[in-house]
Amino acid sequence: MNASGLTLPQPLASVLTQCAPALFGAMHESVLRDLEPELSRVTLNGGETLFAAGDLADALYVVVFGRLRAVARRGDDERVLGEIGHGESVGEMALLSGEPRSATVSAVRDTELIKLRKSGFEHLIERHPAMMLELARLIIARNQRAGDACVQARPTAIAIVPLNAAAAAVDVAAGFLRALPPACRILRVDSTRLRLEHALPAEWLAPDFDSRELAAWLHARELEHDYLVYAADPEPSAWTRLCLRQSDLVLLVGTGAAGDSDPRLRALVHPSITRAHVELVLLYDSSRQPPRNSAEWLGHLRVASHHHVDPQRPRDFERLVRMATGKARGLVLGGGGARGLAHIGVLRALEEAKVPVDIVGGTSIGAVIGGQYAAGWDSARVHEETRRLFVQQGSLNDFTIPIVALLRGKRYIRVLESLFADRQIEDLPLQYFCVSTNLTRSEVMVHRSGPLTKSVAASMAVPGLGPPIFDGRDVLVDGGVLNNLPIDIMRSLGRGPVIASSVSPWVVKRLDREYADLPSPWRVLFSRINPFGTPMRVPTIAGILMRSASLPRGSNEGDERRAADLLFEPPLARYKLLEWRSIDELIEIGYRSAVATLEKLADSSTVRSTNLAG
Repeated sequence: MNASGLTLPQPLASVLTQCAPALFGAMHESVLRDLEPELSRVTLNGGETLFAAGDLADALYVVVFGRLRAVARRGDDERVLGEIGHGESVGEMALLSGEPRSATVSAVRDTELIKLRKSGFEHLIERHPAMMLELARLIIARNQRAGDACVQARPTAIAIVPLNAAAAAVDVAAGFLRALPPACRILRVDSTRLRLEHALPAEWLAPDFDSRELAAWLHARELEHDYLVYAADPEPSAWTRLCLRQSDLVLLVGTGAAGDSDPRLRALVHPSITRAHVELVLLYDSSRQPPRNSAEWLGHLRVASHHHVDPQRPRDFERLVRMATGKARGLVLGGGGARGLAHIGVLRALEEAKVPVDIVGGTSIGAVIGGQYAAGWDSARVHEETRRLFVQQGSLNDFTIPIVALLRGKRYIRVLESLFADRQIEDLPLQYFCVSTNLTRSEVMVHRSGPLTKSVAASMAVPGLGPPIFDGRDVLVDGGVLNNLPIDIMRSLGRGPVIASSVSPWVVKRLDREYADLPSPWRVLFSRINPFGTPMRVPTIAGILMRSASLPRGSNEGDERRAADLLFEPPLARYKLLEWRSIDELIEIGYRSAVATLEKLADSSTVRSTNLAG
């Protein structure tokens, strides 16, 4: 690299060893020297295409800096296969198969690559066969994540863009930098520091400056650091535009009402202009009131996701960093009636182990417990509120004429209204979703926005037991009918490791003995009121309906359970699905079981590799 840092270091083969050590780092110096004539530089502006589906495979490419996005098209449908960032290769599969390119790859931001021609690739494989093993591992890993459109390579260049003057007054970039791992090589870049600390020419930051030289300087800094954090101006200046062009991830920062944001900035981050991954950070003061106005903000902006941050709480910035860098912890809580009270014990165990939860998803009772936790309540308060409303206020049963359901459902709706009032899902401090089953469309419904009470009510509306929830002309019932443990939905977010708590055992003993035929209702009733006899242990209609709505879904759910990075399965088979008054026992079992699981895995590679510890 020359003194100005405006060009890639030579020879290019040495750059490959630095950027992609898994593929090129172990090669002998003579191999790299022979490789040099087969290498060349390729520069793309954001939005430009590297190659299109159907093109002949003529080279392998390695990203030096920047970001690419691979897209597959079938007819009018378009599917994002994934993103390729610093140090990753692209184009190797077509070279190995001899088939035309299967996807179109284009630049998300200004990108520089090293091109290895096909002839050089084939010669390299002959002289260094071990490279085939690394390529096979790369292809397998890429195929495994190809189905998740939200999965993206780790961002290295992150732009923080204030959307109004109030947001600009809060130094979010500083809080973000403090929350990054201390071992990381980090550089904050803003226009003032560029001038003062790096003695750059003043014309580079003028309103009409030519950004190419400055972009090259920034690219050189990107090679030297793990993260570049760009602090943009609170206006669509030339510097802000450059920050947007150079970033993998754009974090828009707003506070107050959406109408107070700069419409010029909102236009600048429209998907037709900015191809980077764009997310929204909404600032609030937790000591005064919970987040609000999220729906208004989301109506003004097209963003992939949003986050709530109290600038006075370092843990909020830590969560934002984990979300931004793919190291967030997602917690999935399954359905299972009263057995789901054990989830509260699991939450307590996670708190004591200092494993923070960044995203919560749930089904049925898991949606109820998860909604409280996502509202910012700790396990102690969730325990207190759940006891008060589900136990101390009496039975949730309000039987009615069984035309639509056995229960009217007004009692448990009032319980949910008491818990959540008029809270909206998008206003919860933690990201949250719950699932219901859409009987009209025969599909799983994922609720990520709208009234929390209504969404949770739909998620726990056991068919036949409680009334369904109507959503327009659609009929929604308990999510457990189709997805009782939505690990797959959490995994599709691509945010990091997934923790799951399952309270629906595969086998539950119901009958006290074998019966030659179905016992009559009168016989069952008499066995229960006879003081001298033993009650017959046969399931009730409510128990049958609830068990049917929370059954593990065969081998597919077994695979899903194994897909969790950490799975809690408290031993709850002996508890009935409506045994709400056993709340303390259930929570204690969930807690002790989770503690045992965490202790067992504390020193294992599983916990270390998934980065579950706080």
